[in-house]
Amino acid sequence: MNILEDLKQLKKLPFTNLAIQSYIIDIMENFFYSMFDYKNFPESMPKEYAERYFIWYGMAGAGKIDEKWNRGLYRGKAVFLNAQTADEPDIYGLGSKCIVTGANGFYDVADFDKYAIGFNNSAHTSLRNFICMASDAITKALSSLRSGIQYSKNHPIFKARDDKEKEALKVYWKKVLDGEDELAIASNNIMDDVIAELNGDNSANSNVINLSDPLNSDKLQYIDRVVDSYIRRCFSLFGQSVQGGNKMAQETVDEVNGYTSTSFILPNDMLYQRKKWLERMKKIGIVGEDADIDFNTAWKVEEIKYQNEADIDNNGILDNPSEPDNSQATDEQQPDNSQATDEQQQRG
Repeated sequence: MNILEDLKQLKKLPFTNLAIQSYIIDIMENFFYSMFDYKNFPESMPKEYAERYFIWYGMAGAGKIDEKWNRGLYRGKAVFLNAQTADEPDIYGLGSKCIVTGANGFYDVADFDKYAIGFNNSAHTSLRNFICMASDAITKALSSLRSGIQYSKNHPIFKARDDKEKEALKVYWKKVLDGEDELAIASNNIMDDVIAELNGDNSANSNVINLSDPLNSDKLQYIDRVVDSYIRRCFSLFGQSVQGGNKMAQETVDEVNGYTSTSFILPNDMLYQRKKWLERMKKIGIVGEDADIDFNTAWKVEEIKYQNEADIDNNGILDNPSEPDNSQATDEQQPDNSQATDEQQQRG
C-alpha cells in the first residue's frame, strides 16, 4: 500500500458537492450506528445492521432463519432483517403480518410470533430525510469555506472586468490548482490601478476582494462558524449537547445546561422503542434473557450528566427538590423591636 500514490489518485478525482456530501453522510451514518450498544446478542446479530435498518427505513426485524441463508462472516440462525408490516391493518393501521427480507434474496411473510418487529422512534420514521438535508447544508457551507480558502490563502480574489481578464484568470487559477504557478496577477490595467491608488483613488481597485490582507482574512471565520453550527445542531438533537463555542453572552449557565435535557428527548425515545423491541425478541426466544440494549459509552456519559443535573435517580424518577431554608431570611426580615420596647417602658 502506497499512501502517496493513493493521494495522487485521490487528487485526480473531481471534488464535487456530491462527493463531499457522500463523505458527510458516511460520518453521520457512523454517528448514529454507534449510538446504542447491543449486549449479549448472538454473534450472527451485529448491531450495525439493525441500526442501518432503523436509521434508513425506520423499522427492523429479528428472527431465526435456516442457516443456508446465512453462511458468511456472521453465520447463524438468529439475524436482523429489513422489515415492514403488511396484510389487513389492525386498529392502529399496522399490518397484521410482517414481511422480512435479507440482502441475499431471503424473503418471508409471517405472523408476529415468528419475527420481532421494532421501530426507530415513536413516530415510526427513519432518519433518512434528516441525514440528507443536514448533509446537504453542511456540504454547501464546506464548499463555501473551501472556495474562500483556496482563492485567498496566497492571493487576492479578483473579479474580472471583461472577457479577456476572465479567461486570463481561469488559466491562472488552473495553474495554481495544478501546482504549476504561484505568481500573482492583478488586471489588464495594473499600471493604471497603481497610479490611481498613488493619487488616492481607491475606487480603481474595487475589482479586488483582498482576503489575503490580514485585516480582511478574518472574514473566513464566519463561514467556518456556519459549518461548526450545523454540526453542533445535528449532534445536539441526538444527545451530544455540544454547546461550548456557541454560548451567547446573554445566556446564563442554567440556560446552557438546559440544552442537555432538550438534547435527550429524541435519544430517550429511540432507546424506549429499542427496549420494547428487545422484549418482543425475548418473548419469542430470539435472544436470551441477559440480552440488553443501552446507550453507547459516549451517550451514557451524557446521560449521567443529564441525570445529575436534573437530580434523577437510577429508576428514572425525578427527585423532589428540597424546600429552601427560609429561616435565616425570615429572621433577618423580622424587625428588632426590643430596643423600642425598652424606650417605651422608660417613658412610662
